Amino acid sequence: MFLKVPYGVGIGKQLAPYVLHTKRLFNAMLSCSGKQIIVDSSKLPGRAMALAQIPGVDMRVIHVVRDGRGVAWSLLKAYDRDVKSGLQKAIKPKPVFRTALRWSIVNLAVEYLSRKLGPQKVMRVRYEDFASNPAATMQQIGAFLELDLSQIGLSLQNGEAIEPGHQVAGSRLRMNASIALTKDESWRTRMPAGQQLSFQRLGGWMLRRYGYL
Repeated sequence: MFLKVPYGVGIGKQLAPYVLHTKRLFNAMLSCSGKQIIVDSSKLPGRAMALAQIPGVDMRVIHVVRDGRGVAWSLLKAYDRDVKSGLQKAIKPKPVFRTALRWSIVNLAVEYLSRKLGPQKVMRVRYEDFASNPAATMQQIGAFLELDLSQIGLSLQNGEAIEPGHQVAGSRLRMNASIALTKDESWRTRMPAGQQLSFQRLGGWMLRRYGYL
């Protein structure tokens, strides 16, 4: 199966060089790895829209959404630059209001992407559901991707650690020798009520949309 989305008249010309170089990169990765699937862990829906315009690519999008208050609590933390541990630059704390705005906009953009590609190409997964029951969630993802991911799901369900695969960049966790799935909802008890309310004032309607309120 291949996903072929025709170019728009203006957008196609602007994206043509990007599409060409990305297709060459994908072909090189497939050739060197001997694999048939590439996992692109990018988080911006704009990139997905661009990738969808590469002829011959059967793209499936997994929309991972987390309670925005948990996202805001995580982004309130600061980290110093530490290249050896996977932090290429210092991370400054992000204001709750800014996170609420960005969280809402990005998720809305993914929903727009879903309408453009069709529901058969986009699957939504809540972080909380995955962390609570990884076996069932991986089974659903496997069905969506037409892959057997049951063993991975069972391993995660049993608390077994997994080794991170090759990544060009990404979370600092990729530097660890192994990673075990843990559900982090510390924001529920540690995030001040005022900050939670601040997020809800702007992003509350999206929280309700995803079943968080």
